[in-house]
Amino acid sequence: MKWNSIRTKVLAALVACLVVGAGCILALMRYSFERNSQVLAAESVTGSQKLFTILETREISKMTAVSEALITNPQVRDAFAARDRTRLLELTAPLYLSFKKQGITNWMFHSPEPDMTVFLRLHNPPKFGDRLNRFMDKEAVRTHAMVAGNELAKAGFAVRILRPFYDSQGKVTGYVEFGEELGQFMHAMKNQTGNDYGLLLSKKYMDRQFWADSSAVWKRRDNWDDNPGFVVADKTTASDRIIRFDGDLTAVPGQGKVLERFQEGNSVFVRGIFPIHDAAGNTVGAMFVMRDISSFYLAMRRTANVLVILTVAALALGILLVLTLLTRLVFRRLEHITVVATRVVGGDYEAEIQVTSDDEVGQFERLFEQFRRVFIDLTTHVPELQEKG
Repeated sequence: MKWNSIRTKVLAALVACLVVGAGCILALMRYSFERNSQVLAAESVTGSQKLFTILETREISKMTAVSEALITNPQVRDAFAARDRTRLLELTAPLYLSFKKQGITNWMFHSPEPDMTVFLRLHNPPKFGDRLNRFMDKEAVRTHAMVAGNELAKAGFAVRILRPFYDSQGKVTGYVEFGEELGQFMHAMKNQTGNDYGLLLSKKYMDRQFWADSSAVWKRRDNWDDNPGFVVADKTTASDRIIRFDGDLTAVPGQGKVLERFQEGNSVFVRGIFPIHDAAGNTVGAMFVMRDISSFYLAMRRTANVLVILTVAALALGILLVLTLLTRLVFRRLEHITVVATRVVGGDYEAEIQVTSDDEVGQFERLFEQFRRVFIDLTTHVPELQEKG
């Protein structure tokens, strides 16, 4: 094959088209994967945020029902009114074990105002007498009504209710509080969605000693010093990749955002984050969402491979058809003209060019045949012209 021939140039152009076509398919599939992975990550963040709100509402309803039953119990009411901590613990400790199985991890009795100190912690009985001075405490004192919402206390973050406790005369004798750690939410969310979650809490709203004490109570590692600005309250996976974060938790937009796509081994994940607010509206932490999109990635890659193979096959078939047509319609006829011209120059005046079509090459064949006849006529009259000269 001659490198300067039209056939070679046409073949090179067609091969280039094949390569460009396959490259465009790969680029399109890559763009599609990037876009779809972003959509999946955004859906995970939005869906998890909505699910969190639903679970929060459900748990508040459950704790409200539990508190209704408790404040109508005369024995508990009288023991609290008499400030008999031992009797109150004796009456409520068995109930706490039952409630704990239902997810209620915090249960406290608070003394009435103006002190509003912790009278009894069912989840940590030896610790009492401290004043929490939280937003929900102040709201309950101000309104003498039930207050519900998320609250980041010194020892951790939980969805809570706080409501007044009355004696037999209808006088406020204190307050009762129930709470469920958000770690419980994450595991429930994982069971429903299959995603993994991690909860970060800002140290700004927490107390170092309370965190250490609560870590001992819940038998978890004290991880206060792992990060400068936040603590990892809980996570649903052993991987630390889910909670890697260098930004400001308070700067996370209210609707959440997609962070990144990354790969670990043969698995591909997308990661997002949404803020966690307390009852006062402060951004006190953030929930990370990690979704495994490996199956989607593999499906996209298989689709890309199939499309590339089909594209290459189709373009190769197209190249073969184009070359076949060019050979029959152009190259073979041009070769015939070349052969005839060579024979005429060699003295074979009988060779003729047969016009096989009325296309562009056919017009050239006709023109060349006319030129051949003129050439032969001139050649045959050369001796006569020489004699006359």
